[in-house]
Amino acid sequence: METAATPAAVRPGTVAGVSWINAVAGKPVLGQALELSAPVPTVSGIAKVGQLQTANAGTWAPTGATLSYQWYRGTAAIVGAVGRTYTTTALEHGRTLKVRVRAAKSGYTTLDGYSAARTIAAGTIEATSSLTVIGTHRLGQTVKVSQGWTAGSTIQYQWYRNGVAVSGGTGYALYLNSGYIGAQVNVKVTVSKAGYTTRSATTPAITVGKALITLISAPKITGALSLGSTLTADAGTYAPAPSAYAYQWYRDGAAISGARNRTYGITAADNGRSITVRVSASLLYRDTRVTMSPALKLPVWAVTVLRGDGTYPVGAQVKPGLYKATGTGTGCYWERLSGFTGQLSQINANYYGTARTYVQILPGDVGFSSRGCDSWTTAPSTGAKSTRITTDGTYRVGIDILPGTYYGYGAGDSCYWETLSGFSGADDITENYFGAARTIVTIPAGTMGFQARGCGTLTRG
Repeated sequence: METAATPAAVRPGTVAGVSWINAVAGKPVLGQALELSAPVPTVSGIAKVGQLQTANAGTWAPTGATLSYQWYRGTAAIVGAVGRTYTTTALEHGRTLKVRVRAAKSGYTTLDGYSAARTIAAGTIEATSSLTVIGTHRLGQTVKVSQGWTAGSTIQYQWYRNGVAVSGGTGYALYLNSGYIGAQVNVKVTVSKAGYTTRSATTPAITVGKALITLISAPKITGALSLGSTLTADAGTYAPAPSAYAYQWYRDGAAISGARNRTYGITAADNGRSITVRVSASLLYRDTRVTMSPALKLPVWAVTVLRGDGTYPVGAQVKPGLYKATGTGTGCYWERLSGFTGQLSQINANYYGTARTYVQILPGDVGFSSRGCDSWTTAPSTGAKSTRITTDGTYRVGIDILPGTYYGYGAGDSCYWETLSGFSGADDITENYFGAARTIVTIPAGTMGFQARGCGTLTRG
């Protein structure tokens, strides 16, 4: 039968300063509560305001004890802070924090353990989104701050113009009036929160530009497309309406020297070229709006290259190409030459007939001879596109006359016509006819030329 232990048999428990265990030879004394064995609790987490603190109870013996927690600010229990974790607040800033872990188990004495106290430093305000200024840095626009910080932070603003604080510029937005044009603007934000270290950040400085002029309709060019005609620039429409316009004319993309008026006179240098005009619209406090008109393609009009009868070297005085005689008579003669010895074998091709005719001078030709044809001009790119042939001569199909079926009701039996694949004078005839002037001829769309004499009037049906 076990007897009660004497005081001399008492030994210390496993946790000094917490409690004592009464035992004899390691066995509990009848009627005495058992004691729990406890480690010293610890706390993990950054010791700053706003950070999560976690209590680490350690291993209690025996197992199966129920653990509860209480957090302390200094020596005072924090109301409601009874979980294993606790997020520090501004109230803990500069003070100590500890946790009590209480272990309870049936048949055992309830035991408390306290962690070491840790001093809580000021919290760090975190940026949850980048600090930027949104909006257009131009006259008449409002720029605003876009940002994100630790919840509950207080934000103060100060805008700067060229590094100098803007009087009254303490809101999150700034209206850019004319005084800001050309200046560099940025904003400094100061973020604070109780228990946290105050934080400041400054945005990059951005230069404020003038306001824009909006283009409503583009400039365009009007006027006749012939040598000596005057072209006029329609400046287009804008919002708001500009107070002044400036002009610069271009030929094939190159600025025409001195062509800075609203109008421009077409010269020989513009033959077959593309003409554009650049319009610069300006208004006070607005960026000049520069707009180019659509290109206006000028036709190739006739330019005199040979004047009167004579023989001309190809390349030096006349380039290969298609030319038109300007004469009105019926005794026009021309020949394309391979040399100048006068031998018949040097005639590549020739022609005799009405002076209303064309010739295609080829790159292989050495010379060109003409008499009775008057002057020769370059062939224009446009023509009458007539549906009636009333005069003997050679016509370009699709330019001088339109293709189709033509009817002749004239008198006589000396009507001659031919369809042509070119104007070189050599092997160009695709179809021909000689006979009564009362005739019908179909000129196909793919035909290059058509020649008629003695047929009177031919009318397309």
